[in-house]
Amino acid sequence: MTNRFLFLLCCLFPLLAFGQAGKLKPADRDSLEAKQEQLLALSYIMHTDSTDDHRFQACRALIKGLVEALKTPNSYNFDFSGLQGVVVKTSPDNSFRIFSWELNVTADQYRHYGAIQMNSKQLKLTPLLDRGDQYRENPENKIVGADNWLGYVVYNLVRGGTFDGKPYYFVFGYDRYGTWRRQKILDVLTFDELGKPQFGLPLFVTYNAEGLLMQDRARIILNYGAEASVALRYEEAIGTIMYENLILMPGGSGEGPIYMPDGSYHALELNDDGRWHEEEKVFTHTYEEAPRPAPKAVEKVNILGKPDGGGGEE
Repeated sequence: MTNRFLFLLCCLFPLLAFGQAGKLKPADRDSLEAKQEQLLALSYIMHTDSTDDHRFQACRALIKGLVEALKTPNSYNFDFSGLQGVVVKTSPDNSFRIFSWELNVTADQYRHYGAIQMNSKQLKLTPLLDRGDQYRENPENKIVGADNWLGYVVYNLVRGGTFDGKPYYFVFGYDRYGTWRRQKILDVLTFDELGKPQFGLPLFVTYNAEGLLMQDRARIILNYGAEASVALRYEEAIGTIMYENLILMPGGSGEGPIYMPDGSYHALELNDDGRWHEEEKVFTHTYEEAPRPAPKAVEKVNILGKPDGGGGEE
């Protein structure tokens, strides 16, 4: 199944180059509006159909249709805000944007799709190939390219700064991951001299529970129980990255030990050495056991009717 998905992306998401500049013509905007409606119908099937193959075929058609839509001259200036189920995040400096979405492959498997579109006179579209299953060991230390992406839905995109003379961006991602667990990811995106994207950069000076430095940490991944809601966000007003502290506890539904938030937070602040250093934990009230959310009569769902599952923009 994995090879099938990678072959699909390589065939349908090539690197494209076409002339692009200026504002959208009214006729082109009307055309993109119509194409967006078609893509929305496919997105609905992709997220809600009960048949695995139907969801896959809808995803395949959505990829093909999106690529065709982006061939429209000046398509970068069309925001696709009506394409629910596909997240589009634009960089703060408006130099590129990222499309991303998830596909529920089977009952306990999710695969992610994405592409980076550059804002340039020629349309440059780079596919992001989800290889997250290959990085079960030390995924926080990997530096990878677009064809070895970890796979997640992007919920925020922040300009981080400059490191070793190279500008970088923080990419905040959410991975539904499986039945019992979820992930939130703080990734780092850079572009090389040829404009090719790269994910991961050893920017983080953090410590484990025993107080030992976590060497070469190129991203932060929070893996936690599916019933929890965990915050990982950038506090723009104070220039700090905040994320919840997780503690290991027994699972309640046969899922084995899981990590849950304990009520305290970590803070990352930019240091003079150009790296983000872990400060003393803030909001330091903790619980002897991680708090579990009270049962809800009605499950939260997203706009396409799927369980929200602890995602969201934080």
